[in-house]
Amino acid sequence: MDELNIVDVDWRRLDDELDVYRWRTQRLRGIGYEPEEAERLASSPVDIHELEHLIGNGCPLETAVRIAA
Repeated sequence: MDELNIVDVDWRRLDDELDVYRWRTQRLRGIGYEPEEAERLASSPVDIHELEHLIGNGCPLETAVRIAA
């Protein structure tokens, strides 16, 4: 693989990571987290689907993070 292909692969990987970060941030904001908290959580390994489930069942936002983390 030549140097240009390696750089292209790196850029695509970074684009994919940014897309995931944006998606996670949007989902977190959609379930009630403030922008700064959503951004912090989006870059963490917390399970977004677990948060959605917990919050959807009435769990407070802060408690849901502690459970899902």
